[in-house]
Amino acid sequence: MELVFKVTKPDARVLILQIILASYLSFSFNSLVALFLFFAVIDILVLVQRGWRHCIRSLCIYVFLIILTWCLTFWDLSLLSTIFQLLFLLLIRVYPIFMLAGVLLVVTPMNELLAALEKMHVPKTLLIPLMVIYRYIPTLIREIGYVRESLKMRDSSASFSGILRHPLKKAEDFLVPLLYRSEKISEELAAAAIRKGLSVKRKRSCYTDVKLGLVDICYAAGMIAVAAALICINTFGPVI
Repeated sequence: MELVFKVTKPDARVLILQIILASYLSFSFNSLVALFLFFAVIDILVLVQRGWRHCIRSLCIYVFLIILTWCLTFWDLSLLSTIFQLLFLLLIRVYPIFMLAGVLLVVTPMNELLAALEKMHVPKTLLIPLMVIYRYIPTLIREIGYVRESLKMRDSSASFSGILRHPLKKAEDFLVPLLYRSEKISEELAAAAIRKGLSVKRKRSCYTDVKLGLVDICYAAGMIAVAAALICINTFGPVI
């Protein structure tokens, strides 16, 4: 009996197309209504894919950025005010794209993402480093949390006041175990890459049959319909 592994939907290629489309829309909108509705749609996707906690956290961060930008319009800080206001305006437009990238990385397993990118004819010289980063960064973030917990158990947590009093000692306490763990993680990733058959010269197989289906077509059609509606709102809405 042949084993059949259920593929994750929507397909990774559709989610990548979604990120590209969102990047274009985010930097082309000049209507406040369209920009806020654009974020609301993406936050709903985060709610569906990742749950209430991530949805509310994303909303709080976005509102915080908007409030900071609004406050800078009333603070007369000469050049600094203008620079920071432009920076926060940039973050307001980039943050929804970052949210969609997080959805892609969480929803799509690494093997399916790798197979989808291979079908898009992405060069393996670029593909393999991307997959290593895909695995390494979340692991490194967890290791940072473990180091912080171990420092708290030794009553040597990296508090702000402690860093100001003893910056070199705090840096040593934090970086030395992190560097040791990073070396161990790199060895484990290299072994995992060999076991999974990642090679520039050899073709890789995948248990799941990664292909576009009816669900992906419907999702892409809905995505294009929402994008068209937002473009219409942007055309007739108030300008920033």
